[in-house]
Amino acid sequence: MSQAHLDFGTPNYATEAFVVSEETASARAALDQWRTWPGGVFCLFGEAGSGKSHLGAIWAEMASAPVLKGADLTLQFAEAPAVPGKLVALIDEADQADETALFALLSRLEREGGAVLVLSRQPPSQWPYRLADLQSRLKAIATESLKAPEQKLLAQLIVRYGAAKGFKLDEPSATYLAARIPRTFEAAKAVTACLETVATPSLKTPMALAQRALRALYPNDWTDEHAQSSDLFEA
Repeated sequence: MSQAHLDFGTPNYATEAFVVSEETASARAALDQWRTWPGGVFCLFGEAGSGKSHLGAIWAEMASAPVLKGADLTLQFAEAPAVPGKLVALIDEADQADETALFALLSRLEREGGAVLVLSRQPPSQWPYRLADLQSRLKAIATESLKAPEQKLLAQLIVRYGAAKGFKLDEPSATYLAARIPRTFEAAKAVTACLETVATPSLKTPMALAQRALRALYPNDWTDEHAQSSDLFEA
């Protein structure tokens, strides 16, 4: 199935909204140890929807770190005196940063200490920079890869996201959806957001609601031979 692109408004990156799982436990533990990162820098990388932005937001709040995009990283920021104490920052899409500014930032961290969390889709060793000294520093960055969420976690997220919208999905209906959507956090949000648009009094069970949402979200991929529309949906 191709993933739907929906507008969810401002993401909820609160700590309490994050679901700890086997896929994210190691990364979460590494962020808790941010004061001891080798060279003062750590990278979370993974595909869109893997949870790195949520984890990054949690860390930024914990460390009182300013947040900026890689494209906005400047030499002035990299060299500006930190107030107070040492440099602390979160840089999203860090592989889009200016080469000179990024090199200055990493050199400063190595020289003075501090803590910078960088987020990207690829590990730093694969970032497209040619400066040899920068490449060597990037290869030395400690990293954690965030994998796509497994079906069990997706089902838990669907129940949670649905509950936030006032829908009580049971385990079978959540598992049904988790098995049929892309393995991303965005897909779980998309299908639960769709619940609001398809819910009607005629849908008597959570499974009926789940199937209606799935069919509405992916109309061209609706091939589930087990879905009896005459029983589950309005005529």
